[in-house]
Amino acid sequence: MVTLIEHLNREDADTFSLVLRAVGISHRVVGANSEFRIDVPEPLFDAARTAIRRYQSENPIPPATSPPRGRSSAPIPLSGFFIAIVLLAVYLAVKGSQAPLDYDRVFGADARLIMNGQLYRCATALLLHADATHIAANMAGIALFGSAVCAATGAGVGWLTILACGVAGNWMNAWAYQRDHLSVGASTAIFGALGILCAIQAVRAIRTGRGWKQVVLITGAGVAMLAFLGAGARSDIGAHLFGWLAGVLFGGLHGMLVHRPLETKWQVACAAAAALTLVAAWVRGAAG
Repeated sequence: MVTLIEHLNREDADTFSLVLRAVGISHRVVGANSEFRIDVPEPLFDAARTAIRRYQSENPIPPATSPPRGRSSAPIPLSGFFIAIVLLAVYLAVKGSQAPLDYDRVFGADARLIMNGQLYRCATALLLHADATHIAANMAGIALFGSAVCAATGAGVGWLTILACGVAGNWMNAWAYQRDHLSVGASTAIFGALGILCAIQAVRAIRTGRGWKQVVLITGAGVAMLAFLGAGARSDIGAHLFGWLAGVLFGGLHGMLVHRPLETKWQVACAAAAALTLVAAWVRGAAG
């Protein structure tokens, strides 16, 4: 998506949205409070700019509203880097404890125990990492793919959805193994984020008329990245695959049901739900 118009008030944003909707151009209105912008798919930028300028010539609006401008990408949220720092802080705290291996035993995604009802492990395992290489790779992955998801969905919805993918992926992996398997790390959620991005782009390709050929290309690229990034010698291939599949499911639903990022209050609510879910899972695990 690229920005078509920015610095709009709510009334002008709704008006321009109606203009674009009337000519069948997919778009999203982004913002909160008193300032909004309109983003459109890059292939439709010129058509959208023409439609808006035609409307402006026939229905002048106050000069305070910025006219359609040159192409530029919307800014990428930086919350992924914050989450990466959180992962590092947890890793250092665990490694600095007197019994770091006990954390894997109590909070890791043990397939047998998950199937016996200890579902909290599906969430807590996402914050545990085996060594410095493991945490470094996952910090990079969450910063890149997590931020990209949040750019498309909003930060609160993005992190709640990514967490849901990680939890669902760990549960499906436990279901597949049933016993004698322990998994730790945020990579399940990271591949969930990759699946979300693939699905959202595929839905947008269909909505903007680029057709199934584009969808196949996007899906193929996602599968290739899954194979390249998620199938190393020490990787938990099952967790990566199930996380990605969960991301495709949740991302597809988001793409079909939500056409633009939710308002700030809903983003905050989703972020709070994600944080409370993780806290509750850790409290449940610590309680034994």
